[in-house]
Amino acid sequence: MLLLIPAAATAEGSKELTANGGNRAYLLSSTNANTSFPFPTPGTMKVYAKAGESIYVGSSAQGKSSGTINLRAPDGSTYTSGASTTTGLISNRSQEVAGPQPNGNGYQPFIQPVAAGQEGVWEIDFISPTGGADQNSNPAPVAAYANWTQPNSQYVTAFDVSVRNAGNTAFLTGRVFTNVLSGILGNFITGFNAILNIVTRDGYLYTLDNNGQAGNGFTFFVNNKGFRNTNGSPSYQSVNSTINPDVQDPRSADTQSDITHKIFFNAPAADLPASAATPGGTTWLLNIPVKPEIAQVQFTGTEGTPGKAGTAPLGGNITFTATTNGTYTIGIDVNRNGIFNDPVDRQLTGIVNAGSNQVSWDGLDGQGNKVPAIAADYNVTVGVSLYAAEVHFPFFDVERNVNGIKLTRINGANAPEYTIHWDDSPLIVVGTPSNPVKNVNGISSLTNGHKWGATTTEDNDTDFGNNKSIDTWAYASVSPANQIINFRLQEADLEVTSITSAINCINRQVTCTVAVKNNGPADITGSKFMLNLPAGLTNMAVSSTATQGVSTVTAEASTAGQYTATLNMANGSSRTFQITGNINSTSAVVLNETASMLRPADVTDPDATNPDAAPPADAAAECNALRSGTGCNNIKVNTVTAAPIPNAGANQSVVLNSVVTLTANAAGTWAQATIAPAQTTIATPAATETKVSGFTVPGRYTFLFTNSNGCTATVNIDVFSAETTVPNIITPNGDGKNDVLEIANLSFYPGSQLVIFNRWGNEVYRSENYQNNWSGSGLADGTYYYLLNRKELSGKYTAFKGWIYLKR
Repeated sequence: MLLLIPAAATAEGSKELTANGGNRAYLLSSTNANTSFPFPTPGTMKVYAKAGESIYVGSSAQGKSSGTINLRAPDGSTYTSGASTTTGLISNRSQEVAGPQPNGNGYQPFIQPVAAGQEGVWEIDFISPTGGADQNSNPAPVAAYANWTQPNSQYVTAFDVSVRNAGNTAFLTGRVFTNVLSGILGNFITGFNAILNIVTRDGYLYTLDNNGQAGNGFTFFVNNKGFRNTNGSPSYQSVNSTINPDVQDPRSADTQSDITHKIFFNAPAADLPASAATPGGTTWLLNIPVKPEIAQVQFTGTEGTPGKAGTAPLGGNITFTATTNGTYTIGIDVNRNGIFNDPVDRQLTGIVNAGSNQVSWDGLDGQGNKVPAIAADYNVTVGVSLYAAEVHFPFFDVERNVNGIKLTRINGANAPEYTIHWDDSPLIVVGTPSNPVKNVNGISSLTNGHKWGATTTEDNDTDFGNNKSIDTWAYASVSPANQIINFRLQEADLEVTSITSAINCINRQVTCTVAVKNNGPADITGSKFMLNLPAGLTNMAVSSTATQGVSTVTAEASTAGQYTATLNMANGSSRTFQITGNINSTSAVVLNETASMLRPADVTDPDATNPDAAPPADAAAECNALRSGTGCNNIKVNTVTAAPIPNAGANQSVVLNSVVTLTANAAGTWAQATIAPAQTTIATPAATETKVSGFTVPGRYTFLFTNSNGCTATVNIDVFSAETTVPNIITPNGDGKNDVLEIANLSFYPGSQLVIFNRWGNEVYRSENYQNNWSGSGLADGTYYYLLNRKELSGKYTAFKGWIYLKR
């Protein structure tokens, strides 16, 4: 029969799908998903065309009810064949095989020229007569080479996309492809024999012979992962359902790691570019095969520090990039003996994705214990087995595949290569399962192309692939790639050992002293020290000294109520900070002082480590985090009260042997500052008001009053001799000397009486409270007599008599 079919070098579409016998697969053209068609399209095909070329299209549904052809150019322009019943209509099998006119016996195509700026990948939708509405009926089964009739349903029997060269002299092949193929055979017992060409993003080429795959309604596409695990890695297993399987939607744009490969109807044209514009952006086309390799291998702490990490609970991440998929085995040499697979060593295994990869390590060894911080590096070996040319063929609702597919890799190392793999072990067995059910070591598809189901003459859907999502995959293995890197573990117990304040009273200097220490075992660089002080502190000054070991301070900063600095501290070192300033207030002030040490990123502090991936930013959050729980030695708080400055009262002047009353304005204690001029006796030192006696020696006596904050005030008591002397002469001539009778120390005896007599005993002057102001006014020169009644502190009087000579 093959010899009877005309050989045409034109037309790309249903002609290729029927070129190898078997039965015709009608093209689904609908947006309604169901079990057989989980990723429906409106019959979408894609074609690469250059400016100056023309795109010729035709469809058996053209002009039949809603049947039409819509085109989208890379620049966003849209075109349609409209409702014509002639232009764009493929009427029969002969026209389908002949292709578009001017080919002999060809169909009359709808022609769309490719204008300047429209070069790239065009999208073409072959709309069915029902516009995609489901008619709930199967089309009539038709042999591949037989004549056919277009059904009034959501299926398109024949379709074609041909590219005419710019000179209008020939058609070009290898330009048409699709991302997903959804078709229906009309029954469950006939096979689909199309031979298709697969192009991978990494530049590898396969031919796929469907080889009689049977399943009535079916969907398949080609990608780089098949069905995925929840973390996005390939599962390398089939799935026991077609409802929402975890697989990259072939209608969606590729991501960095999830790729839908392209299904070409012919061998891809050699002049395809590496990438081209599409109506929604860009896509890859034909690339030079990518060499499988890894690069940018690096260890980074959980909080982002290259080459360093904290001990558990932090750990770190090993990252690398890979050009293809594969598997990894990472070994951490915990005992540092150069061997990476001892029981104590940690082994990490998993799947490699093309692109960026990250493998997390929790800081534990192979026996579940914390790997300790030491003053040396740990080594890590990163071994990667990569797969070039990885392709997966997810088949949906294919009840039986009795012959198995034939898959041939036609470029790359050891090509041609036929080996395929599968794992159907998750599937519930119905009918005839694959044999073996699990093939992960590889079998030639020429021997067993992943067969399942049984040959049957009954038109039913009861067999192994019914309502299943079955994956078949292939790849080219390459030699493992290995790299060794190293990292350092860091653990340091940082501590605020003390915080004290020397605070007297408001409006006086405050001195805060804070001591910090690195208890090790690791040296630390970049720890943040913070001291929060009262907002009213002014004229703040900070100094610090290394009190033990080696430590340095950088990045000091002071703001209102806060001082911060960055500390580098060797293991076992300690440092003391002293902060001074003034508290300005008119009343008592409560002062809260908080000192804290914050660990650097990727350094474990045993009792102050928040094990999330965010770098440490808040000492309290680190201090109160699990695993250590609330509280740590990294934070200390000191609360003191600054009281008002006390007042010890006014200074006083008294005579010898006086008893003096001292009165302060608050509670506190009295004390004599020194024993000079003589030791006094304070009656009640702890009283606000007290009597003081013992002023036996003239001079200045100083007393201290100290309140509960240790703030002091002073009062001076000046003590003078009690002797009173009366001069024998006054000369009131206005020369400022001896103009009045001035009795020494009389001011200490207020209320003293002075009486003056002449030589005949007559009283000439009297004062009941003499103020040292008698000048003999109105009296003649001569001798006069006085009587001084000195009033003692006790209230009694002491009499003094004598004479005075008055001379002007």
